[in-house]
This record gives sequence, C-alpha cells and structure tokens, in this order.
Amino acid sequence: MHILADETSRYMKSGKDSCSEDYRYDYIKQAAPSFYDSFKDLNGYQKEAVVNEDRILLLNAGVGSGKTTVLVHKVLYLYNIKKVNLSEMLVLTFTNKAAEEIKQRVISSDGGNISSDDLKYFGTFHSVAKALLSTVLPVESLGYSKDFSILDENGERELLERIIAERGLNIKYKNNIEKRLDEFRQGKRLYGAMKHEDELEELIQIYQDEKIKRNVMDFDDLIDCCSELDRYGYFKPSWIIIDEFQDTDSSQLEMVDGLMGDGTSVFAVGDPNQTIYSWRGSRQDIFKVFKERYDAVEKTLPVNYRSTSTILKAAKAFLDDPTKLESKRGKGAAIIIKKHFNSFNEALYLSNKIKKLHLEDGIPYNEIGILYRKQKHSKVFEDVFKHENIPYEVSLKKDFKDIPPLYWFVRLIKASVNIKDYESAVYALSDKKYGIGITPKQAFECIRCGDTSLKLVKKILGFNSWLSDIDDVEGLDKKIYDYFDIDSYLCPTSIDFDEDRDFILKFIKGLVEYIKTNKIRPADGIKAAMTSAMLYGRQVIEQIVNPKADSVKLMTLHASKGLEFKYVFISGANLGVMPLGGKFDDDEEKRLFFVGITRAKDYLEISYHSNPDDFGALPNPSPYIGMIPDDLIVSDDIKSRARKLSELRREIKDKIEVKKEVVCKQKVSHPKYGEGYVIDEDDDTITVQFEGYGEKSFAKVFCPLKPVD
Repeated sequence: MHILADETSRYMKSGKDSCSEDYRYDYIKQAAPSFYDSFKDLNGYQKEAVVNEDRILLLNAGVGSGKTTVLVHKVLYLYNIKKVNLSEMLVLTFTNKAAEEIKQRVISSDGGNISSDDLKYFGTFHSVAKALLSTVLPVESLGYSKDFSILDENGERELLERIIAERGLNIKYKNNIEKRLDEFRQGKRLYGAMKHEDELEELIQIYQDEKIKRNVMDFDDLIDCCSELDRYGYFKPSWIIIDEFQDTDSSQLEMVDGLMGDGTSVFAVGDPNQTIYSWRGSRQDIFKVFKERYDAVEKTLPVNYRSTSTILKAAKAFLDDPTKLESKRGKGAAIIIKKHFNSFNEALYLSNKIKKLHLEDGIPYNEIGILYRKQKHSKVFEDVFKHENIPYEVSLKKDFKDIPPLYWFVRLIKASVNIKDYESAVYALSDKKYGIGITPKQAFECIRCGDTSLKLVKKILGFNSWLSDIDDVEGLDKKIYDYFDIDSYLCPTSIDFDEDRDFILKFIKGLVEYIKTNKIRPADGIKAAMTSAMLYGRQVIEQIVNPKADSVKLMTLHASKGLEFKYVFISGANLGVMPLGGKFDDDEEKRLFFVGITRAKDYLEISYHSNPDDFGALPNPSPYIGMIPDDLIVSDDIKSRARKLSELRREIKDKIEVKKEVVCKQKVSHPKYGEGYVIDEDDDTITVQFEGYGEKSFAKVFCPLKPVD
C-alpha cells in the first residue's frame, strides 16, 4: 500500500510534461478501479478539485454543482489513492443530515470494508469537537472528565436562572440572557438601553464554575475547549475537510486554526452566494478572510446540474459575478409571476394546482415545495391542505422540548446517567404534568441529600448501578421503560397516553440501537447514546415526523437551503416581506431570495398579494421580482424590469417610509417611553415609533408594551 502511495506521489508531483491528465487518471483506474468507476463520471472541474495537490484549497461551489459528490470523492481519493487513514481526516459539516449523507456514501463505496468506527471524526463541528475532547484531547486539564455530558439550550437557561436567583445577581434583560452572553463574548458589555454594567461578568464566571462542577459543557464550550486544547499540539490531523464553508463563524474558524499543524491540509467547500446566516455568526467575507490568512488557492465548480437554464438565468440576476455559474440543462418552462388577493386565495389556488400535478401529471407530492419568508406563513396552507386532503409536512425548528413527555424523559435519563446534573433532576421531579408533585426547591434538596424515600429519586440515584449489572442489550428498551415505571407517570387515563408512550419507547429504542451498533456495554453505551442524542436531537425529532413521506413540503426560505424540488412555489413575495421590512442587510435578503429560486429544478412560480394579510407587508410586488429579466417570465398583470439591486435600493427605501405610515395601526404604551405607534413586526420583535425617543425594538418574549384603545 505504501508503494502505491509513493508511486502516486511521484505521478502527481511530476507536472504536466511527464504526467498528462490522461496518464494520471489511468493510474487511478489501475490503483483503485472501484473508485475510478464513479470518478470517471465527474466533470473536468470536479475531477481537478478531487485530485488537486494544493495544501489549502478553497472550492467555490456554485449552487447545484455537485459539491457533496466532490467532497465524498475527495475523501475517497485521499483514502484509496493517497493512502490517508480515515482516522486522520476531520470532515466538518453544519447539519446532522449532511454528516450522515457523507458517511453513508463513504461507507457504501468500499464494499463493506469501511465502518462507522473508521469515521469517528466525521460530523458536525460540535459532534467532532465532542469526539476529540472525549478521546485525544486532555479535557481533564480544564477540570472536566472525558465522560462529560452535553448541556442543551434549555438546560443552559435553567442553570443560569438558578444561579441568578440563588446568588441574587443584578442581571438586566434576563429574558434575553443567551444573546447577552454571546455579545459579552464579543466584547459588548452593554445591551439594549443599558448605560451601566450589571453583574453579567460575575454570572459568567459562576456559570463556568458550576458547569465544571457538574461535568457538563454547553455547545459553545465544545468549540471553545477544543480550540483551547488544540493549540498545544495534542492532535493534528492530516486533512481537514469542511462542508458549507460559507456558514463558518469566527469560533469555528478558530477551532480549525488550532487543529492545523505544519503537515495539515485543508479542503474547504462552500458557496458565498448562499451566506444567509449572518444573524447566527456567519460572515460574507469568510472566503476572503480564509484565503488571505492561509494563502489558499481558490477554484470553482461552476456547472449547475439542478435547474433549467431559465431558472438559472433568473438566479444569476442576483449574483455579483454571474459568469461563475453555467447551466447543463435545457431552457424549460418560463417562470410564472402570479398575483393573488391574499394568502387564503393563494392556498386555494395551490391546492387545486397540486391536485392536478399529482393526479393528472403524476408528480409525487414530495417533489413540490412551498417556500415563504416567515414561519407563521405556513398556517393558511396547513388549514386549506388539511381540508382538501392534501398530505403536507411543515419544516419546523424543533427540539425535544416541543414534545413534552419526551423532553421530560430525556431530562430523567440525563439526570440518571450524570447525578451531578441537578437541573435535569429538578426538572424531571418537579414537572407539573409528569413529575411527582414537589417544588423545584424540594427536588434539588432531595437529589443533593440523596433522599431515596421518594420512588423516582431512588430510581434516578440507582440507575447507573442497576445498569452496570446488565450485559445483554436484548430487551433493554423494555427493561429501562419498566425500571422507571414510566406508565405511572404518563397518566394511563389520559387521551394522550398512547402517543406519549410511543414517543418515549421510540426514543429508548434509538438509544439501544446506538449501543448495539457501536458494540458498547449498556452502562457505558447509554451515556454515549445520550450524548449523541443531545448533539443530534433535532434529527431524532425529524425521524419522528417522517420527513421522507410523500407529502408537499412547507418551509421558510432559510429552511429550504440544501433541498431541491421539481416544482417550487415562492409565496408572498411582497415589499416589506421580501426583503423583510428593510431591517436586514439588503445583500443577505437578496442571497436568501437566490436560495429560494435555486431550489427549483423544473418549475418556479413566485406570488405576491394585492391585499396582504401579513403585518408590515405592502400591496406591491417585491422589487426582487423586477430583477428577473423580462424574457424569462410570464405574468398576469405586471411587467418585470430587469435591474441591478443598486437601482432598487432607493425604491425600497422610499416605499419603506410609506410603509411606516401605512402600518401605524396600533397605538401602544410603554412604561418609560410613553405612547407610540407600532411600525414593524416580525416573528421575534416588534418596533414602535415614540415621540421624542424615535424607534425602539422589543423582543416579544418580554415585551412591556400595552395596547391603547
């Protein structure tokens, strides 16, 4: 094997004079015929990216250009031809779905010779950081043990609230504490209308100490601790491969930086035109920063295989450099621009159209996607489709807490495998519906003092000991269920009993399946399985709602990223909604619209409403519709005007000013600023114009406003 690797290196380094492209590919065919069978079908750009020898390569992968295919082939090329051990590769993704797809494609490529154990550093940034901290990095030097637990967002908030209450700390904007912590880490000590600092810094220090005491890390700790320990050289992989690089934030880039050694190569794949998450830390200039910092070589994948040339031409109108995207498909149907009276009328129209597509044209329901800007826009489609018996699925941001009985059980298991996780124990014992009828304070004292007079407390404290005596995983799911006597806490007479029981049983079976797959003893396996569940929690929920069902998909533009459908309907493209209220950066809103357009393979329809029922929307079509060239569209009653975004900004600004007067429908009162008028609203915030104070925005979760008649 090493002879093959040396032979390959000589060929690859010999240059074009002595090693033509054909000769190089002939060698791949001889050395790894199975790999070559799929490699030969790549286009020239893709092949060049796979065999590229540059130490730091930044691959600008245009939408629909086969970036995942290239990434998988890069891994297989390194493994089969360059003889790089899979355990010496880090493959970093941003979603569980992407990580699983890459792993499955790598495993299936080698006829059963590659197992999931070989891909222990393939996963999301957080899961890979957890794997490194639990194996090769000395996490003990930071005060943790290697079997530390994961503190999810809900547990994080509960711990912070407990510290604030017990210590009597003066903390302002407590309802927005997570955002305050994020901004504090970025050097911003004042928040909102604050003029003086509070005791946030003290809270952060106590919070950190308490996490170490409980042997738990939150998601930020995973990245930060990994970055801190990486710099001491404990582990330097041969290769770091990054998927969806445009979504990388500063802390994740620091983690990559810490992992890089003198012999580490980096292969980063992404599309700067799909940078749509600046609100959670990603940055538009990440390609430029990375290229300058590491003197990276940049190459492109410009060939789009997904969309018709008509759809792709429309999408290219939103790019600064449209020459970087080429279509391989025919012209296809024109883009339809449709005006509806309101969202209800559109839902009725779409229900009829979808029935025709499915029944007469044979289009599967799951090849139809309806995209919108805000999550609440799905409601009218849900109501109409339910009435019309059209199967549908709504893509939601979900976690365990959205299913109360499952969340209660998750906290019960977390407390049982880590008896220092007091917050989980308190939640499980004091939950009003599924707990045992004691207060949080009483629950905390019971766990702290080891009071086993209460049945569920005894079960929590004795779980690890009970599990250590079990070696056989057969029937373990039922044994765990019966050990806690779950039925007695789910209220057997409740109308929801069967559904609640199914949620919990399915989750336990997932834990046991993880133990079986990884061939771990139950006592150790249940901890590892729970860690996996915390890292992949959203995936567990998605499996419960069966995302692969033959149903119409309803989702926000953000949620549609990474998906594709034969038929795409972008709903409610009104000024004030797309772009959203003029509040966000125009360039990011433009990229978001670009993402929506490029989900379509064969057919694209964009609608707007003449009498919009969405607060803040104007009865005008989005100016983005005007950017689509006239020869690409068919419209009921408007004429598209192809223009650059710079020419539309003045129009947007003028109409936003009009909008502020149009939507001043609700008068409200604030205890400090007095009376004012609501001028804007979205899912999370509400903006009010106050005389003498100007515009003020408030988070809805702790909004102090009262309506004035």
